[in-house]
Amino acid sequence: MSKWYLLSGAENDVAIGTKVAIARNVKGYNFTVKLTPDEKYEIADKIDEVLDEKLPGKFVSTPMNEVGRDLQISLAERGIVSPEFISFAEGRTLIMTEDESLSIMVCEEDHLKIQALLPGLELEKAYELSNTLDSVLDEELEFAFDKKLGYLTQCPTNIGTAMRASVTLQLPALAMRGQIGRLSATVAKLGLVLTGAYGEADNPVGSLFQLSNQVTLGISEQAAIENLKSISLSVIEQERALRKELMENLKFQDILWRSYGTLKNARVISFGEFMEAMAVVKIGVAEGEIKVKNENLNELIFTMQPATLNVEYGQSLDRQIRDARRAEAVREAFGE
Repeated sequence: MSKWYLLSGAENDVAIGTKVAIARNVKGYNFTVKLTPDEKYEIADKIDEVLDEKLPGKFVSTPMNEVGRDLQISLAERGIVSPEFISFAEGRTLIMTEDESLSIMVCEEDHLKIQALLPGLELEKAYELSNTLDSVLDEELEFAFDKKLGYLTQCPTNIGTAMRASVTLQLPALAMRGQIGRLSATVAKLGLVLTGAYGEADNPVGSLFQLSNQVTLGISEQAAIENLKSISLSVIEQERALRKELMENLKFQDILWRSYGTLKNARVISFGEFMEAMAVVKIGVAEGEIKVKNENLNELIFTMQPATLNVEYGQSLDRQIRDARRAEAVREAFGE
């Protein structure tokens, strides 16, 4: 079965992927910070029992202390788990579908973090997936809920819907034109936050940013999804307009074709160098100058990461060997 990031989603020239995460706590247990490892595994067992009965064969449950370090880091690289989740494996369990589009982190910050991951801008579909799984589990487990406050979570800022939705956007044109600071300030006034996906917040690797909702109290899940979608589409249109402007600039065209040459011909390339060149080349792809499918480039964002390459080759590769393998895979993607 294909992983979710190998598929094509809406607006995929700018939108790389969508995530909807729902935090829940099982009634009758202390918050995660006060649980023993045995209690954490007990919660995982209860979740497994419900899924085996209601959705047989759909999920695989894996205690994180049984997972090798490269695979742990690869899961974080691909957004399936948080860095915090793999910082301490004891008592933590990952429950996931084969295509990795639907998963549950058991006993990260809260007892459950239900996550739906889809390619492109697919907020309604991702919400439907996570919400359906939430309902199935709530019916049997009974989640902690207050009529006035909503769902109760370990962190007070998540109380209410306890839902965080985000869209990963690749914004090289906005970044090149120095518009990220202004954009971040604008979306903050609208209840959203713009952060870097990898690396520095205001200058992330490959111009990858996450746009997500901040407010969970006093707003419905549907309203939060609609607000995020509307603003995401606005940002996407701004990025597209600036891409067209850049393509008329001779200096940018030189940068574009040099970047394209790097990707087509490099024999050794680091992940950072690949991401920077690929972000530029995506502008040429979007404008029809370079004939490569957007979904193929988006796939490389996930598969070319260091630990993920180690997992693919079944060993912790020396950095130079790994950079050579990455260059080979990138050249193949560009049809060498």
